[in-house]
Amino acid sequence: MLAVEKVSRWFDEKKAGFQHVNLQLTKGEVIGVLGTSGCGKSTFLRVLSGLDEGYEGRIHSKKKNPSIGMMFQEPRLMPWLTVFENVLFGDDGSKKKEASELIDIVGLGGFENHFPKDLSGGMAQRVAIARSLLHNPDLLMLDEPFSALDAFTKLQLQELLLSIWETKPSTSILVTHDIDEALYLCDRILIMRGQPGEVESELVVDKPKPRHRGDRDLADMKEEILKELDFTND
Repeated sequence: MLAVEKVSRWFDEKKAGFQHVNLQLTKGEVIGVLGTSGCGKSTFLRVLSGLDEGYEGRIHSKKKNPSIGMMFQEPRLMPWLTVFENVLFGDDGSKKKEASELIDIVGLGGFENHFPKDLSGGMAQRVAIARSLLHNPDLLMLDEPFSALDAFTKLQLQELLLSIWETKPSTSILVTHDIDEALYLCDRILIMRGQPGEVESELVVDKPKPRHRGDRDLADMKEEILKELDFTND
């Protein structure tokens, strides 16, 4: 689906950003990117999405010009547009039926004509999810999409993403600081460290979805990741 070969993006005389990243991404796979602050996780996502073109190395896809959906930490809704209009933002109007269906899928049926000021943080992120999926993207990029939400809402939206992926599978890359979130949602996890950041290891989460959050194997994998990131004294 996507191949990343020795890709680097530097700032401040090569003291920040990331470097020498290699990745083979298969169709329908969900890749998590974990790492310490400042190791270039979000920059890596911006490079893959095409928002930052100042990189070295090679990125190529089997499909010419693959479509990309993007979700950020903030919903980034237009305050003067309704829920329906925000989901359709940037479209030529040909996807009205799909927009209505997605609004129902994310649990916002009946809120089509509400404005962002009338929505909770979780509801606003549901709008952002619907908007990112409007064009059935080949690649879905998620940059810490739930980090600003309370714990309960975060769990709800993780479950929502899983249910959407079951019916509308998108090859996805999730940048997160939440190890539990990565273990619950992802098929593989890249662990980045340093400044500039490098991928130090890769963990395969070979457990069927949906997963049990209290699974012993997932707990063991969490300990492994914490050790990799030097967050334990063992």
